[in-house]
Amino acid sequence: MGGVEGELYLLKDTKGRGFLVRLRPGGVFHHHKGTVPHEAIREAGPGGRVETHLGEVLSVHRPTLEEYVLHMRRSATPTYPKDASAMVTLLDLAPGMRVLEAGTGSGGLTLFLARAVGKEGLVESYEKRPHHLKQAVENVKGFWQVENVRFHAQGLEEAHLPPEGFHGVALDLMEPWKVLSKAVEALMPDRFLVAYLPNITQVLELIRAAEGLPIRLERVLEVGWREWEVRLPVAHPRFQQVGHTAFLVAFRKWKVS
Repeated sequence: MGGVEGELYLLKDTKGRGFLVRLRPGGVFHHHKGTVPHEAIREAGPGGRVETHLGEVLSVHRPTLEEYVLHMRRSATPTYPKDASAMVTLLDLAPGMRVLEAGTGSGGLTLFLARAVGKEGLVESYEKRPHHLKQAVENVKGFWQVENVRFHAQGLEEAHLPPEGFHGVALDLMEPWKVLSKAVEALMPDRFLVAYLPNITQVLELIRAAEGLPIRLERVLEVGWREWEVRLPVAHPRFQQVGHTAFLVAFRKWKVS
C-alpha cells in the first residue's frame, strides 16, 4: 500500500485524533501543537512515535481501510465502514468475483468491494457526477494499488451490461428503483443485490419497484455501532455515538427460466 505521491501514514495524537499524511521530500506535518518533518515520520515507521517541536507525542501507523475511509477527502456523504463491511457480507463476496457498483460517490464502498474480490476479481463502478468520480478515483488509487476497479463516467441507465455477468450488485443511489430492472438483469442467479438507502421511504419505494422482477427480498436492516470509553476502573458508552446512517436492503435473484 503506497501512495501515488509517496508513502501514506496515519498520525494519532494523545487525544486519539487521526491525521492522514502523504510523505514527500522536505514535507512538514502541521499539528496545532507543533510540527514534524516528514522525514522524522518515515524514520519512526509504523508502530513508532514522533514528537512535534512543541513536545506533542504522535503515534505513527499504516492506516487501516476503516481509518482511511473515515479520514480521506470526500465529495459526497461517505458509506460508513460499518455499512460497507456489512454490504460486503450481504453480497457474499469472495476473491475472483465480479461486482457492479453504482454510484461511486467518494470511493469508500468501492475500496471495500475491491479488497473483497481481490486482484483476480473486478469492480465495475459507475458515477455520472464528474466531480465525485474525480475524487473517488484519487481516493481509491491513493490507498489501493491493485488494478481491479474500472471507473465509468456515466449512470447505470446508460451502461451496456452483460446479462448475468456479475456475482453481486451494490447500489448507493437516491433513486435506485430507476435502474433496478437493469441491475437485476446483470446479476447472476442466486446472487445478491444490496442497496444503501438513507430513509425508510426510499426502502419502501425500492421494494415496490421489485415486484414482478425475479428477485426476493431477503432482509432490511440497520447496522448498529456502539463504542465504549474505558478508563480503568471506569467504563461507559461514549457520549458521542454514530447513530442511524442508512438502511441496507438485500435481494436475492431467482433463476430465470
